[in-house]
Amino acid sequence: MSNTLTTSAPTNGHGPGPIGSVQRVEPRLRRRRTHLLGAVALLIVAGLAAVFVVQQIQTQNRVVQVRADIPRGAVIKASDLAEITVGSVQGVSTVPAEQLPGLVGQRATIDLARGSLLPEGGIGAVAIPAAGQTLVGLRLEQGRMVIGDVRTGSRLRLIVTAPQGGDPAFRDGNSGRQFAAVLVEISPALDGAATLVNVQVAQKDANPIAQLAATGRIAIVQEPQR
Repeated sequence: MSNTLTTSAPTNGHGPGPIGSVQRVEPRLRRRRTHLLGAVALLIVAGLAAVFVVQQIQTQNRVVQVRADIPRGAVIKASDLAEITVGSVQGVSTVPAEQLPGLVGQRATIDLARGSLLPEGGIGAVAIPAAGQTLVGLRLEQGRMVIGDVRTGSRLRLIVTAPQGGDPAFRDGNSGRQFAAVLVEISPALDGAATLVNVQVAQKDANPIAQLAATGRIAIVQEPQR
């Protein structure tokens, strides 16, 4: 059966004559073209999906996460940090997980919040004492230092009390004075009867604190940690 439709027009004004033909498209051919275009579209979508999956896999990063609130200057413990897998970290400062072992034993250079990603430079060498500060060593008898896990870097307040073993009602010009401090180191005394601490204080406060501590007049309380 022919797929060509032939038409004609008058050749002399009185009768029909051939003027051209119109090719009819086989419906089956149209369906084949539609199927082909659909297959091409599916291949394009599949290719884009594959590229997306590969990119997601390639952007997986193992970085260091902070597992505890760590004040500036605190010595880093193994339990303070952990490895975590994250996606793309473009624009976010992080530390690769392979550096984690070398971070333990160093100090926090800034305050670090629990659950945050450790930023580059967040742990490293910290100048102690800092500019304008002085390091003072204290021996505190029982009852003059808070108990529990007071970690290095904690903010403290040194309070002037009556002399150790003296009259509790003793008062002088230093009674009740308070000094801000940061705990740098803490350890028990060899005799087990006292606690030894190194605190960082303002330079102007170092001399009076040392003199008052020598007569057993310093007690330490812990400030809320920001």
